[in-house]
This record gives sequence, structure tokens and C-alpha cells, in this order.
Amino acid sequence: MLKRNRKIIVVIIMLILIGGIVALAETLINSKNVVYEDNSNLMADNVQDAIDNTCANIDKRLSEIEDKLYTVSNFSVSKSLETAPLTLSYTGLSIDLPANSYCSVTGRLGYNVHPPIKVALNRSPTSHIDVLAYNYPVDGTNATNTSVTANIHTDKAMTVYLWGIYREANLQLPETVFIDGFCATKYER
Repeated sequence: MLKRNRKIIVVIIMLILIGGIVALAETLINSKNVVYEDNSNLMADNVQDAIDNTCANIDKRLSEIEDKLYTVSNFSVSKSLETAPLTLSYTGLSIDLPANSYCSVTGRLGYNVHPPIKVALNRSPTSHIDVLAYNYPVDGTNATNTSVTANIHTDKAMTVYLWGIYREANLQLPETVFIDGFCATKYER
């Protein structure tokens, strides 16, 4: 019986010693002191540096991806004109463009009764000097739509105004003017 109990006592003592060694190792061994074989080019020779460098690489890659992200949004607005402008004038239709964007903006003058002659996209509602793009057809009498497109990069938010000229001002049917397009806006963190 003593032999049998001796084996049990030895097994219990060994289990206690192994448990104590594992507990001691968990509390005393720092991850900086655990050797790491660098197979992933992390520039690390211990476990803690390998973890830190892995996290730094993930952050760097995410930042590079975020720098390339853009949100694309479409827009389309229109307005009915009761009286068409006979001189190059602001039509009352505009669109606000967001900052940090690449935008393609098209302005169109519709043609129900009187042909449009000239269309322009402008940065100002009051001065025709700050033109982004314009279209002046050679023969405005045959135009069904007169349009112009401007491709714009915006560092800061801006408004684009639609200007135009019609051949006659008194309208039997209202004319409709349009601004449409899209903007690709850079992702903001």
C-alpha cells in the first residue's frame, strides 16, 4: 500500500511543481525576452517588437488605403425660366461643390420655343468674368440643347452658377435650365 501511495504522492508533487513553474514563467518572462525568429521582415528579434512592428505596418497600410478613397456622388438640379435672358446673365440655378473633390459639372439650356445661344458655368452670380467654361454654338437657331461641361478640382467648397443667353425673352412655354454631374470627394479621416 505504501508503494501505491508513494506513486500518487510523487505524481501530485510533480503536478504541483509543473503548475508552479508555468505560473512563475507566465509572471516573470517578459515578451521582450522571448526570442523571435524574423521570417516576415518585421525587423524584430523578440516577440514584443514583432507585435509592435506588425501593428505599425497595418496602420501604415490602412493610411495608404484611406488616402486613395473617394466618395462619389451625383447631382442634378433644374429650374424653369419664365423669362429667358437676352444678354449673358445668371439663370438663377447653381450647385454647391464640396471641398477636396474632383467634379464634372454640365450646364444645359433647354429649348422649348426659343433657341439658346450661349451657356456658361461661372464662379460668380454677378460677374460674367469668372467663367469656368462656356459654349457658343455657331448656329444657335438649330440648337435643341446648348450645354457646356467643366471638370473642376476643388480645394475648398465652391458654388458653380449657370449663365446663359436665349434668342428671345418672351416665352410661350417656359424654358428649363439644368446643372448635373458628379463629384468624387476625398475621404476625410
